[in-house]
Amino acid sequence: MKRLLILFLLSVTVLSVREIFAADNESKIQHVVIEEATKETPRSDTASIAQLGNGRLMVVYHKYEGGVRGGHDHGTCRIWSKVSDDDGKTWGQTRMLVDVANGDMNVQAPALLQTKSGHLLLITLRAHADGNSSTMCLFSSEDNGNTFVPLEPLWRRSKGQLLQGGTSSLLQLKSGRLLLPFHGGKGDQWRQKNSVWCMYSDNRGRSWERSPAIDLPKRGAMEASVAQFDDGNLLMSLRTQLGGPFLSRSNDEGMTWSEPVFSGLEGGESGTCLRRLPDSEDVVLFFNNSKYEPEHHHFGERTPLTCARSADQGKTWTIIGNIAADPTAEYTNLDCFFRPNGDAILTYMYAKPAWNRDKIQLNAARIPLDWFDGQ
Repeated sequence: MKRLLILFLLSVTVLSVREIFAADNESKIQHVVIEEATKETPRSDTASIAQLGNGRLMVVYHKYEGGVRGGHDHGTCRIWSKVSDDDGKTWGQTRMLVDVANGDMNVQAPALLQTKSGHLLLITLRAHADGNSSTMCLFSSEDNGNTFVPLEPLWRRSKGQLLQGGTSSLLQLKSGRLLLPFHGGKGDQWRQKNSVWCMYSDNRGRSWERSPAIDLPKRGAMEASVAQFDDGNLLMSLRTQLGGPFLSRSNDEGMTWSEPVFSGLEGGESGTCLRRLPDSEDVVLFFNNSKYEPEHHHFGERTPLTCARSADQGKTWTIIGNIAADPTAEYTNLDCFFRPNGDAILTYMYAKPAWNRDKIQLNAARIPLDWFDGQ
């Protein structure tokens, strides 16, 4: 822990974080409701978007049922989808994609990937009834998401709860390798010490290998998000209880990872979303730019929802501005999709008041590309 503190202080000294207050710029962002909260379905979140072959957009997410546990993490939820014909302004054609199976606590945290070969892949996690085991499912579609065929799961009935949490993603790297970051540990999800790993496949998902663990103090490393640079190197952001997002790097396409270091961006314990900007080597990080509070149950509030940008592969960061900043609300479980024209659609969980689990809706922020330049 002493070594980690030294790294923390060095990072704060070395990294340059410059805030840009641009109220006019923030007004360019359009917020859209994808799924409202109701008494019957009090919570929808953890979304992922892909563009279909016909140009339409498809979003997948999990939706919780009302009842004893309602919208709490261990409640019953299923995987649903919607389609947009107008670049994410409106969403319709609601349908359930993956149902809860016998022995499941829920089926959660989906992610879509449009592969270079034209297949649409879908991952989702079956959390089993004991709460201490999971199965990572993989599906494939060859008809623009109309039907999904189950493939061999990445793992079955894990020993300990393995999951992706609110930052589910499946990536395809420049080489064609599939990469899935995840975290977990042995025991109850809330009390276990977490590590992060990556599963990777070089044969289109028929078989998978696992990287060595990435570890951190307190509750550990959680909810990884990964971006790749033109030189092939990978950058990973991590949810932590240590003062904000930490960063790790890989120069072998996710087979091994460096010791994580503090990003220099302050925040509580919440997920992040790391993405390359289109036609740029710069990366952006969406995170909660909140005060770090060690006595807080999640080490800080999950507001505001902020974007930072780096032009040097994550060594230094510039805060561009806030996506949303209601001090009484909660914004988390993030995912970002860039449209072909470069504009972004950032999906997020919206709870007001913060930390309630009885009324959580799935929102999207439509962000024009020039917003990231502060223009």
